[in-house]
Amino acid sequence: MKIPLFESNLPIMVHPELNVLVSHMKDFFKTAVFDTMNENTQLYGDYIAVGAQYTAYIYPFGNIEKVKSICRYYSVWALIDDQFFDNSVDLDNIVEMIEGFKAALNEEPGVDQLFYPIASFCSGTGWTKDAKNIFKLESVKYLDNVLVQRTIEVQKQEPSLEEYLECRAYDVAMPVMYALLWYLYDDLPASSYYSGAFEKALKISGYTIGLLLDLYSYKAKKEEIKAYAHVVKIIQRIETCDEQAAIDRAISLFYQYAAELEEEFDRLEAQYPAEVRYFRYIQSGSIRYCNENRKIRYLKEYEADENLYKGRSIV
Repeated sequence: MKIPLFESNLPIMVHPELNVLVSHMKDFFKTAVFDTMNENTQLYGDYIAVGAQYTAYIYPFGNIEKVKSICRYYSVWALIDDQFFDNSVDLDNIVEMIEGFKAALNEEPGVDQLFYPIASFCSGTGWTKDAKNIFKLESVKYLDNVLVQRTIEVQKQEPSLEEYLECRAYDVAMPVMYALLWYLYDDLPASSYYSGAFEKALKISGYTIGLLLDLYSYKAKKEEIKAYAHVVKIIQRIETCDEQAAIDRAISLFYQYAAELEEEFDRLEAQYPAEVRYFRYIQSGSIRYCNENRKIRYLKEYEADENLYKGRSIV
């Protein structure tokens, strides 16, 4: 089985205050928020890096206090996604978790303690009404498609490749990463998002990262049922091919969509130069982060090391 590190032609940059973000996340990681971690998320979560490193790669500009707030949100969001969505095949519990998440997004009273950091992020200062609405719209799409993805597995459905990628594009939440640009940067008018001009680009970005994550986590220790909701298995079923041929096909699809995304960014740039400038770093930073952390968050089962997470910080 040969799965390479994926490459991107897009520019890369790191937020100049990465060290500040790392220190901030190390302190945040010591709080009671992370007491809920189970053994799997302790070993593979790497939530300091999810918060600080990933955020610094995809948002290399921006007010440090807003970037810190996103760091905190991403780390907790990743924990919830890892522990209660990716590592669960209990649909009733997943639905309950999704409803709790949505309640926190809407800042409803009586939110479960698990979701306090989500509600805190949404109720923080710095939001405009439009920025918060954009973020919520994309977050709900993510949550709805988490349920679709898990339902495919539990009910042993057999989606087409196109149906699966459509769901996976939102399940990996790339559009949420783009949506938060309207919170982070004041030079982006909400009208550009509402125009619908970016829908294709955000979806293609989700295709690429969905393919990348499927391949990187192919042998990862998770509860998900890969026989039904994984691009390699779906390609094998549809094309009646062996594992390596399906992997090679998925790799080819990644680069096909990556090229389409670059073309879409180029097309949009004339009318939306500020947005596209930021978009490129979200895409390239996501690939860079996944590449650099492949040996932590996406370890194969036989590579597990119970001491790996102790004292972990940024690569």
